[in-house]
Amino acid sequence: MSITVATTAGSTVTKSLTTLTSHPAGTPSALPPGGRREDDRQQPCTAHPDWCTEAGVHDAHLGARHVVMGNDGRELLDARLLDFSDSQPVIGLGETDTDAAEARAKAQDFRKFADDLETLADMMDATTSSEQPSIPDVASCPGGVSFCTGDSEDHKYPNEHYHHGPLTAMGARRSYAGQHGNGIMAFHLSQINDETPGLDFVADGGWPTLPLEEVDELISDMSLHLTNLWAARAQLAGLMSRRRTSRVCATPQRSWTYDDRHGTQHTVTCPSWCSNTHTDDLDRNRHPADVYHQLYGAEASAEYSEAYEEYESWPLLCATLGVSPNSTVSPAYRAPHVLVEVAADTYTRPMDPDQLAEFIQTVAGQLDELRVMHSRLTEARAEWATRTDPTTSTETA
Repeated sequence: MSITVATTAGSTVTKSLTTLTSHPAGTPSALPPGGRREDDRQQPCTAHPDWCTEAGVHDAHLGARHVVMGNDGRELLDARLLDFSDSQPVIGLGETDTDAAEARAKAQDFRKFADDLETLADMMDATTSSEQPSIPDVASCPGGVSFCTGDSEDHKYPNEHYHHGPLTAMGARRSYAGQHGNGIMAFHLSQINDETPGLDFVADGGWPTLPLEEVDELISDMSLHLTNLWAARAQLAGLMSRRRTSRVCATPQRSWTYDDRHGTQHTVTCPSWCSNTHTDDLDRNRHPADVYHQLYGAEASAEYSEAYEEYESWPLLCATLGVSPNSTVSPAYRAPHVLVEVAADTYTRPMDPDQLAEFIQTVAGQLDELRVMHSRLTEARAEWATRTDPTTSTETA
């Protein structure tokens, strides 16, 4: 007599049941109701006693299941030892049968996946923290510095305060960090008393020699670390902008009067951030709609031209904060807004905070594309150099 058993992979194994139907002399041939004696049902597996969880007479040897559950309560992945043939066990991984070598290779993939999952979590934390407004925590920092963690050792002297932000490092828990258990290439925002803030970079000791796999991990972590560095740079730029604004607006709520083109006198109170002198508004030729309060951001420029004309340095992504309370052009101008000079004499619409945030995301995404293209250009130039004789090439770098 034989029985056919289906495996999880869809294959079948035929088992002989001769040993199950023959009995030693003097042993009753009839089994009690249920098909097994009580002592048989309690007998541990004799074929694989070290891992099989089945007891009594059985053909399918099943090990304990190892399961990863999703947040929704469903199984993401399971694995267990199986043997349906009493010859060579396999590892049931999901819906596939896997041998030992394949399982070890898969384990490496899973470890890489776990690292990638942590990297995604770190990227999410970095994105979330960079999107949160910097609110001074006076309770933590005696000086009310927005980024300062308020470390007591840094503030123990009444006339000398060291303000430090949270430390951002790369490769925490990675083997390539060596003795630097908290990571390498660390930096944090720093400021002494009321001096100009900056980024402190912590660099000590050397790095171990890295095998190929750890080089790949380092490259992956560098991408995230660069994102964190850009976020810190944006935070530092915001701090510097606020310091410049506070210096320009030393006399907030500045009020002045002018006569418009019809001889009517108007009194104007500037916003605290306005840096315009308004001298042009005093020529008795103005209309109230012409009064514009502005604060100019830092200028940037790049060389470009139109239709292959001579290349010149032109403004690029220069921002201006402004408001024209009596504008007749659009209601958007009558509330504080930002205009960005994307290129020379080419401006965005007046943007509110949400629109500006969306614009920043667009520019940031395009910067990522430029970084990708920079890498491709470097590779293309290297490839071109191997195919081109520099002594005969007519190309001008």
